[in-house]
Amino acid sequence: MKAGVPKSRAEVKDLEQLRQLFLDAPERSGVSDYWSDNSLLELYDSTFARRILWKWEAVVRELALKNWVPPPNASRWVDWGCGSGVASEAFLLGFETSEPQEIILSDRSLHARQFSEKKVRHLRPQARIVPLSPEQLQIQETDLVLISHVLTELNDDQFQTLSENIESAAAIVWIEPGTPFCSRRLISLRQRLLSKFEVIAPCPHQGNCGLQEEGRDWCHFFAPAPSEVFQSSEWMNFSKEMKIDLRSLPVSFLVLQRKSALEPSIAPKLVKRALGRPRFYKGHAKLLICSKEGVNEASLQERNHKSSFKSWQRDSFVVEITNAQDCD
Repeated sequence: MKAGVPKSRAEVKDLEQLRQLFLDAPERSGVSDYWSDNSLLELYDSTFARRILWKWEAVVRELALKNWVPPPNASRWVDWGCGSGVASEAFLLGFETSEPQEIILSDRSLHARQFSEKKVRHLRPQARIVPLSPEQLQIQETDLVLISHVLTELNDDQFQTLSENIESAAAIVWIEPGTPFCSRRLISLRQRLLSKFEVIAPCPHQGNCGLQEEGRDWCHFFAPAPSEVFQSSEWMNFSKEMKIDLRSLPVSFLVLQRKSALEPSIAPKLVKRALGRPRFYKGHAKLLICSKEGVNEASLQERNHKSSFKSWQRDSFVVEITNAQDCD
């Protein structure tokens, strides 16, 4: 979808006010609807929401690398807090051969539900599409649950309720901004569900998280923006107007699948994985490495990983090191 970059000061002001609403979300938990009309949703969907979509696309690409597909028993896909529907958009385009029997679009905003329904109906005309408010929704064991960018809007009680609600799901894909706060909430969810679910991504192991204790490090990555964005005068203007760095898309995420529904062929391989971005120097790189032993800083010599270094410099979203390739 092409960027609907603001063409007037009025549209710029609308987006600035919308962003402030998102930033103020914890103090506005009782507000039911950000969207005054569909034109604002369309503007959001083609600007801010594209950046969220790029995060979803990065996660979908990683899942494809792991040979993961939505579990066969997940006949119902639930887009919880759907907004403009980018989570459903990414999954429906990324898993074109998967045919959910029913797609639930859940959001407290009626405008958002209607907007997402129109988008999803275009992508999967044969599917049954059901818009629901969060209060009307009960997660079932046949659900693939998609959740995106909601943690800063949930107080502790609401987060607890949602965590309990999704415990019965077949699979969960949850993507958030790559901040320490969001990372720690996802880590707490991972620990809560570890006995019932297999961790598909991003973790390279199934043990306790090495970042459970609050510290200066957190679990986050950087999704790449499409290369054409940097040749687009529209996106450059948007970046300038909104004071946004298009190169920086920090993301924290968690992909879980119920153990009883897991195919052995897609069980995660034992690897080490870099958190954040590798820091490149002459002849080597330093990485914050996550493994079943914990989280530690390590150094990799370029001479031992020549084929990997160039790809990591282009896209550092997935930097994995097999056990055979020990870090120095």
